Amino acid sequence: MALSALVLIGLTVSADKSSASFTATTTNPANSFGSATLTASNDKSAAASLISISNLVPGDTANRTVVLSNTGNVDFTYSGAISATASTALWTDTTNGLQVTVKRGATTLYTGALKNMSLAASPTIAAASGTDTLTFDFSLPSTAGNSMQSLTQDFTITYTATQLAGTAR
Repeated sequence: MALSALVLIGLTVSADKSSASFTATTTNPANSFGSATLTASNDKSAAASLISISNLVPGDTANRTVVLSNTGNVDFTYSGAISATASTALWTDTTNGLQVTVKRGATTLYTGALKNMSLAASPTIAAASGTDTLTFDFSLPSTAGNSMQSLTQDFTITYTATQLAGTAR
C-alpha cells in the first residue's frame, strides 16, 4: 500500500508539471501542375486530298500546298518524312520516277526523288494559332520511258511535331 501511495504521489507531482508551448502553421493551398497539349493538324489530312492524279505522262507537273496548324497550347517545330506501302518504278527509280520540290515561301526545303523526301525541323510554330504553308511541286520527268506506263504509286507524308525545350519557370 505504501508503494501505491508513492506511485500516486509521483503521478500527482508529474501531472502538475505541464509543458506548454506556442505553435503556428501556414500552408500553400491549391497548388497544381498542368501539362501542355501538343497537337498539330493540316488542311489536307483526308485520304488523297494532297494529290491524286491519274493518266500522268512524262513532263507532267502538279503544284499543291498544305497548311500545317498548331492546334495545341505549346510552341513546336516539325519535321516531315515520306513512306510508301508498295514500290513501283515511279517510286524506286530516283532519276526517271516521281520527283518533288518542297518550298516554304521562296525557300527550297527539298528537291529530288519523291521517295527520298525528308524535311528538316521547321521554324517555331506558335501555340494555338501558328501555321506554316508548304508548297509541293510534283513531276514525272520528261525522260521517263515506257517502263513508267500503267503504274500507280501511293505514298504518305508524315509531319512530326516536337515541343520546344522546357524552360525554368
